[in-house]
Amino acid sequence: MTTIATSLVAGSIAGLPFSNKGVAQQLGLANVASAATVTTYDQFLARLDKIHTALIAGGDAQSVRDLRGEIGGLTDSNAINPLWVYVPDAVKNDADVDFKQVLFDTFQALGSIMYSTRNDEIDAIRSNVDLQEALVELATITGTDKLTVNDLLAFIDAVEKEAVNQVSTNLDDLILDGSNGMINSLIKASVKSVLSKDLEVSKVLNWFKDNTDATNDELSAGLTDTFANFTTALPSGSAATKALMIAFVRAEAKSSVVSSGRTKTYSLSLENIKIPSELLEWSKVSGSEKITVNEDGKVVLASSSTSGTATVQATLLGKVVYSGDVSFNIYVGGGGVVTDPNGALNQLKALKDKIANATGEEKEKLIKEAIAKALEAINAISTIDLSKDVVIVDGKATVNVNSIVVSKVTNDISDIVAALKDAAPGAESRLPKINVTFQAGKVDSKDITFNVDAVGVKNITGAGLYGAKFAVNGFSANLPVSQAKNGAVGFNVKNSVPAASTLKAVSDSYDFNLTVDGTAVHQFSQPVEISIPVTLPAGVDKDLLSVYDGKTFFGGVYHDGVITENRDHFSSYVVVENKVAFNDISKVKAWAGRQIEVMAAKGAIQGRASGAFVPNGEVTRAEFAKMLVQALDLDNVLAQEGFSDVNATDWFAPYVAAASEAGIIKGRTATSFAPKATITRAEMAVMVARALEATKGVKASAGDLKALEAFKDANAISASLKDGVAFAANNGLVVGDKGKFNPNATATRAQAAVIIYRAFNFKG
Repeated sequence: MTTIATSLVAGSIAGLPFSNKGVAQQLGLANVASAATVTTYDQFLARLDKIHTALIAGGDAQSVRDLRGEIGGLTDSNAINPLWVYVPDAVKNDADVDFKQVLFDTFQALGSIMYSTRNDEIDAIRSNVDLQEALVELATITGTDKLTVNDLLAFIDAVEKEAVNQVSTNLDDLILDGSNGMINSLIKASVKSVLSKDLEVSKVLNWFKDNTDATNDELSAGLTDTFANFTTALPSGSAATKALMIAFVRAEAKSSVVSSGRTKTYSLSLENIKIPSELLEWSKVSGSEKITVNEDGKVVLASSSTSGTATVQATLLGKVVYSGDVSFNIYVGGGGVVTDPNGALNQLKALKDKIANATGEEKEKLIKEAIAKALEAINAISTIDLSKDVVIVDGKATVNVNSIVVSKVTNDISDIVAALKDAAPGAESRLPKINVTFQAGKVDSKDITFNVDAVGVKNITGAGLYGAKFAVNGFSANLPVSQAKNGAVGFNVKNSVPAASTLKAVSDSYDFNLTVDGTAVHQFSQPVEISIPVTLPAGVDKDLLSVYDGKTFFGGVYHDGVITENRDHFSSYVVVENKVAFNDISKVKAWAGRQIEVMAAKGAIQGRASGAFVPNGEVTRAEFAKMLVQALDLDNVLAQEGFSDVNATDWFAPYVAAASEAGIIKGRTATSFAPKATITRAEMAVMVARALEATKGVKASAGDLKALEAFKDANAISASLKDGVAFAANNGLVVGDKGKFNPNATATRAQAAVIIYRAFNFKG
């Protein structure tokens, strides 16, 4: 990954040059049409001081000072040339106004804003007379009533937010990108999108376009290249961007820890966006020799010890951005390892009065803190170490789960949930699905059976928990306990070398069997989540990995050496690299080629003939239902539907049934689905939104609904579809064009593939 790519990715979440907080908010402009309040602006200045201190701590302040000096020292107005070519000739030739200097002053001020780290620097920009005069001239020439510094900031703010959407959607590809081509494309796409918004600066720029022959793409490219001339293209641009990006991370990164028995996994996030693990390197600075830390942030306490403390740190591009202490305090009892939950109970008790007395944003912040503490404690105690309970006879391993230990764990979890409910009534409903993990560790066997008696199963269901996860040798299967109906559970997994095939296998072949009270269960109304460990040889494309049963590709999500996939029935599965080639996608390859390749590899989309994807073909409602169900793991072999125009023998029947059961689709009438009708953009958006609500628990917010105001044809969107369209549009899943959403228009198969790809990669 290139340094500039690293800077863009981290900068996208840190605040420079793009941030989802946005410059307007950084400058205290919660409402960009009015000046910031004193309190808000003071908060911004305090934040700026914090970042400046972090910059000094990293020893990199000089590079930023150098760049600001270079920006301020610019005098050659030719820096504006990439945009100047799109200025109408009448304006260029106006003898009364040096419009090139007007644009130069404006962009020079914007460049300085982006690299300001001190209060006096910001104040100087806000009171810059040349800038104020330039904005007056710009407004006069373009016929705009008024153009202010706040309008400039609002435009940058919108570009930054759109850039975050672009980066989030394409994050994996961006990290792997070996050139700047994709970066530049994302920036230009962000600018192009914002030009269609109802902003004063967008109106000014579109006036230029309307009075010349410039296209949206050309104007976006001109703006992007001009801004680079005032920032990153300068001699100190790259070093300053890297230094300031690291300072932002150092100052504002929040750490989170997922605990699981003797393992704690660290990660960092900024503005609730997780920093990709590929960008960070974790290590142990000091502490117990019984504690080890790998570069991905996994901290492990040796099995020979029950306690220990260490200091861990994370570096970004060789610079320390986080340092903190980690401690373990574990007791062993009844065949399992459990962490004491009393600390969390005390913390939740301490938060109770604070939450009761708080209001507004502060109250919500405290509630989120309580949820986080409860979840961390639950994660810490929900894994039961069964490594000492494994018995191997004739090569077959058996693990009998001690129901006393299960009872202890489930009771402790219930206590934590009750404490959260007491501290913040209703907050318990915001917890994710809770599972108990039965961890057998590394076992010298390829045939392993877990047994949980009926008492243990009832303890899990009685505590209101979702699943029982069986884990061994890097493999795991998470079984929804509702499948067991309070009966004794037996789960068996066998692994072997996969059979020879033309497909490249990257895992063993796994066979699973489940019994409830001794009776075999083959199909499930709720999916079982399986995680299969994989080994990636050189040259294998991890994005093209798919779980495969010898006939069908089921997809799956790769992360940290395993691929995870939901299955509604058990079979024999292996993970393979699935390269699918189409000979008719050259004209859409630039914007949809990778998306088609990945979704085809996952089995979510297929060609209409051998080697033919038919990218410009239309998509039916049934086809899109199948794409969504397969991409987002919504298969449900037991699902049923009641549409009069869907027969059980139709190829699409199981997908329509699964989507209907999950609440993703509704008929076009009370009894008919219209499976062969062409799907509209609004219907696509709503189906995607509902699918992500079903799989990730996300739904439209007031902010999403407000985003519809940007579309000139918002009134054409059916009231019943507006929530879904708003969510899909505001999260970059289905985008508009030229200020319109076009709800009743159709989409091509290539466009549908891109939408499905975005949904598949949606982080929530």
